[in-house]
Amino acid sequence: MKKVLYVIIALVLVYLVLAMVGPNEIKVERTISISKSVAVVKTKLGDFKYFHDEWSPWSEKDPNMKNTYKGNPGEVGHLYSWEGNKDVGKGEMELMAYNGDSLIERLYFDGMGDSKVYFITKDNSKGTDITWGMISQIGFMGRPFMLFMDMDKMLGADFEKGLSKLKTKLESMKEEVAAASNHEVKEIQWEARTFYGTKRVKMDGNKLGAFFGENFPKMWGELEKEKIQSCMSPCGLFYSWDEKTMATECAAAFCVPNDKELKGWEKYSIPASKVLIAPHYGAPEKSIEAHYAIDAYMKEKKLDYSFVIEEYVTDPTLEKDTARWLTNIYYILK
Repeated sequence: MKKVLYVIIALVLVYLVLAMVGPNEIKVERTISISKSVAVVKTKLGDFKYFHDEWSPWSEKDPNMKNTYKGNPGEVGHLYSWEGNKDVGKGEMELMAYNGDSLIERLYFDGMGDSKVYFITKDNSKGTDITWGMISQIGFMGRPFMLFMDMDKMLGADFEKGLSKLKTKLESMKEEVAAASNHEVKEIQWEARTFYGTKRVKMDGNKLGAFFGENFPKMWGELEKEKIQSCMSPCGLFYSWDEKTMATECAAAFCVPNDKELKGWEKYSIPASKVLIAPHYGAPEKSIEAHYAIDAYMKEKKLDYSFVIEEYVTDPTLEKDTARWLTNIYYILK
């Protein structure tokens, strides 16, 4: 009996010694270079749904896992929780900070506590260097196990796989879609404005050209008939946009003096508002570059918007060179 007790005491002592020499922190870090701008990379990193759907190294281990998303991508408090099989377990990720060159997240695995996850983006001459890292604090009694587990090798392989998938996904995007570009974003103040146009309709974004081409001439004719001078070039009012399906809810409209009325058309009144503007030169269908630039600006400044206006300044019947076409992008801030 004493021998058994001595053995137990000896094992406990050995365990305590191993705990004292075992690591109190585990750090895993991997870096990759992606041929896309920092703005584009940061926008995608701050979107947990994009992470799960497009580049997570763990999603394929359980295609049937249950996922929940809360908050807005790129904003502090954005949350992703999952529950799956034994390979992915149960947990959640929360965006804790989104500023400068870094994104900080809280990672929680059920039964294992919190870890700190971070992404560091750095501009280079060809795109962006991105570092994905994780730091976990190890409790005293768990440290002996870490002496016999190569966590850097185990998790590092997943990090490498995930970053490789992200690189392939982003670099396969069309340049005009991927680029957050160098569009200059300005914050301005609008006085109250009045628009008249079509009713809001839901449609395939690929049909916008035909939709505007049908309605802008009709409205222009009505404006001339009523001798009303438009305050802006023809505009598209956008209340929603699905980047994946290209579905949108929008209206074709003209801005008119507040004391004028265009009968037979829907009225849209905009109160005095702060507005973000980013001019875009090129074909209107490529104006997504300006939208990415404004999106990055709003995330940095922690701003939100109610809807979007695209003003088509250049008349395509007078200017054939699409590179000279000007579209002003306005985000009406809340």
